[in-house]
Amino acid sequence: MKNILVPKLNEIFQKRKYNFEINHRHNNRFIQLNTILNNDSDVHYEYYQGFVELHLEGKYSSYDYNDVWRTLVDESRKHNNLSWHRWSERNQGRCRYAKHVESPEDIIEGFEYLSNIFDPILKDIDDNTNEDRGNVTETLPLADLMKVNELTTSIVQIKNLPFNNFVIPEYQRPYKWTVKNVNQLINDLLAFRKNKEYRLGTLVLNDNNIVDGQQRIVTLSLILHVLFSKQDISQKSPYQEVQDKVNTFWKRTKFKNEHSIAHVRENLTAIKERIEDLDSKFLDFLLQNCQFVMVQLPKVSEAFQFFDSQNARGKDLEPHDLLKAFHLREINTFSENDSSNITYWQGQNSNHLVNLFLTLYRIKKWSKNNSGREFTKSDIDVFKGISLGDKRYPFYMQQLICHYFSHRYSNDITRNIDGSNMEFPFQLDQTCINGSRFFDMIRHYNKLYNHVTNCEHYKVYDSESNSASAYKIIDKLNKYPNRNRKGDMYVRQLFNSLLMYYIDRYGYEEINKITRKIFKYVYALRLAHFSIQLSTIDNKATMGRMFKAIRDSQSPYDIINLSIQFLPKEQNARNADNIIQELYY
Repeated sequence: MKNILVPKLNEIFQKRKYNFEINHRHNNRFIQLNTILNNDSDVHYEYYQGFVELHLEGKYSSYDYNDVWRTLVDESRKHNNLSWHRWSERNQGRCRYAKHVESPEDIIEGFEYLSNIFDPILKDIDDNTNEDRGNVTETLPLADLMKVNELTTSIVQIKNLPFNNFVIPEYQRPYKWTVKNVNQLINDLLAFRKNKEYRLGTLVLNDNNIVDGQQRIVTLSLILHVLFSKQDISQKSPYQEVQDKVNTFWKRTKFKNEHSIAHVRENLTAIKERIEDLDSKFLDFLLQNCQFVMVQLPKVSEAFQFFDSQNARGKDLEPHDLLKAFHLREINTFSENDSSNITYWQGQNSNHLVNLFLTLYRIKKWSKNNSGREFTKSDIDVFKGISLGDKRYPFYMQQLICHYFSHRYSNDITRNIDGSNMEFPFQLDQTCINGSRFFDMIRHYNKLYNHVTNCEHYKVYDSESNSASAYKIIDKLNKYPNRNRKGDMYVRQLFNSLLMYYIDRYGYEEINKITRKIFKYVYALRLAHFSIQLSTIDNKATMGRMFKAIRDSQSPYDIINLSIQFLPKEQNARNADNIIQELYY
């Protein structure tokens, strides 16, 4: 291959440097060709793992050259056969030409294709910016020292934040916000843009140094950078002073950590992909209605102590607490029903709510064959959905019709006569309706959750002739001696989730047969395995048949008729409980 490529490279890319790596395992493992910037090997074209790519390495992975990367990405979007991929610790450090290399001629074609696209851009950037690069901070005016003699607090609109004076100190952790975090922030801002005020959190400062709040300040600066780059905004914007401050922030801010640089790049791209959502009204809301609580402390030790007390020593909020705050903000006017729901919520034990939300979360995940081991703060989006003020997408309409009809029916004056009520037809497969309906939903499923584990609720379906009724099975599951072993508790959680998912769909129709079916399906794990881990039930839920069978069923009999493997008695684990064995066989 080398004998074929060298003459071609010399002919087409005259006087341009190239490099072959050869070893005993992979002959011509990679081939590098310099760009128009022939003396700069940090940016080059490369045949690598079957494709021809543009690689950005060395100094081009630093924030100083972020504008180069951004310009190259913008150009690549014009070509459907180009895509960006991970390189070392950077998520977008190489741009790939999609054609798979089958011959030396394909390598030459790839080099020519990429050089025709990127060489002119690199040459233009080099001519216009390289001389001044790295010296920007030297020409910046000195920041105003934000020094205080005692603790001061203030509520500050985003437009009044001194971005131009902010410094991210060396001791700060890397910038870690991901595309998911950025999109969630934008979604929240869009959801609450009708509010007169929207609090974004607390910003803790020591002099000019950001002690707490770096993630949001950097992300907001990226959003504002994109907004101010829009032509329709930049030409008419009354916020020139804010724009200048944000520009100064980015000129002063130099990330050295590669993870921070990668997240800045990815998040900037994600924000640009939301460009249609970011209009002048969004900018007005962000700058005028959104606020920080800004805390300034005179000594860095005091700032860290304050940060520690806010984030470490204080009791961390549970995911359900965050959801409560989110959905309360979605309620514009509190009704009597809302007040009742909040009182009901406040009356629930916190550990009970943790278990309830974990069960609901698992059902939502497991019913789609996705892992659902733990419910954390990063998973709360599962319980966020439709805001009544949102656009009317077709898939929203069924729930919106149910929402408005059930609300009108239950609040009609004739209900004072007949006393009837129409509950919203909740289903765990549904997208949640934000605000009041969320609290209705939790009240509904808390009642069902309590019923699922209470054997007395099944007694009406029991009979003396049925030795394995739902009542008898659940009564024994609630009482057998080893029920509180960790493995037994995991299995019971899977059983409860499946039974709750069924009842949510079909009520108590054929509940004795269904409970028996689910019991045999789940407790085969307890009989077959000496040790049960969380991963055991998670794998059973995601890879097994039962959740999918319930999800895809049209009647209870689709589940009753489901064939499951019967566990032979000789395969029972040594520590299998006798009561479970008796129920099973």
